[in-house]
Amino acid sequence: MAVQLRRAAGALDPAGPRGVGASDIAGPRGVGALDIAHAADIGHSKRLLPVADELASLLTQPGLVPGTVLAAHGPGALTLATALAAEVSRTGGWVTAVGLGRMGVSAVTERGASLDRWAFVDEPGSAAAEVLNALIGNVDVILLAGGVRLAAAHSRRLRTRLRERGTVVIEVGASNTAGARGVGASNPAGAFSPDVTMTVERAAWTGLGHGHGRLRERRAEVVAAGRGAASLPRRAVLWLPDANGHITAVRGAIDTVSWPAQVVSAQNGISIADASGSGNDAVVPLQRRAG
Repeated sequence: MAVQLRRAAGALDPAGPRGVGASDIAGPRGVGALDIAHAADIGHSKRLLPVADELASLLTQPGLVPGTVLAAHGPGALTLATALAAEVSRTGGWVTAVGLGRMGVSAVTERGASLDRWAFVDEPGSAAAEVLNALIGNVDVILLAGGVRLAAAHSRRLRTRLRERGTVVIEVGASNTAGARGVGASNPAGAFSPDVTMTVERAAWTGLGHGHGRLRERRAEVVAAGRGAASLPRRAVLWLPDANGHITAVRGAIDTVSWPAQVVSAQNGISIADASGSGNDAVVPLQRRAG
């Protein structure tokens, strides 16, 4: 089975990731094949993978630990996951998004990522296990759609391979509903059991009024919790993104950040939903200008 590998135009690097084992992962139409089997190197090997300073406070270490699995949930999960991986590509590492066909190139660049080090496998389908097997150890970070499921045996084998090869997986918007795409028993919570889960517990857009204005920035409270050292939850209030499309911290202590008293919900018909997460973003309405 052929699996399409999408790259941004002009972002082909001959030293880039190569090959997908048994699957033929072709390059963009008219560009040719990208063979990942003989990658020149992984940008960051076994050391901590860098993250933006604004996100480092959510982690127990100042970077992504090689071989671990993270999960991002809630409104803005895709934005959060992209931001977590952006610094890796910007500093020379490789990132591949698997099963996230809705991810646009412009959104990736707004998070500060380098498209020269970013690739997309939009629809892995039934070849998901083969695709992941080939990518692990040949790229630094894999952004994995929560809808991608693996048979339990494949999940265990690939998890071991992750630890051995040092690739980080960030599952985006995994849900607890069944609907496996693979063969045999699957993990209903996603392809892997995460070491750390980052959840956007509440989020609110600003800039949109009742029939006027435009979305400007989204303020979000993110909670990270997991196993071991990550068992104690960590919280951060972020602009996800800010008015310039960047991820920045909201100034002030978490317990002093004021949230809008008036929020227009989905029941009032003005709700902006993030397709990658579970739940809706609230919208903080502007006051209509006089005249």
